[in-house]
Amino acid sequence: MGFGTSKAETAVLSVLAPGGMLTAAQIQRDAQLTGWGARRAIGQLESRGLIMAAPYSARWSITPRGLATTRGDR
Repeated sequence: MGFGTSKAETAVLSVLAPGGMLTAAQIQRDAQLTGWGARRAIGQLESRGLIMAAPYSARWSITPRGLATTRGDR
């Protein structure tokens, strides 16, 4: 995937790539990460604009920029 993306971040992007809104617990489970690893990856990806949180629902989705990263677009 994209340059500078950790394995945990890549796993989170892969889980979110099909679409939909997932909670941190769902992301953690589906990406097979620890709670800490999932939270860190979510925070890093959100700060880079690759995923976004839905207001007031504690659910994340992939952004078009994040989706492009999963496909190797620049």
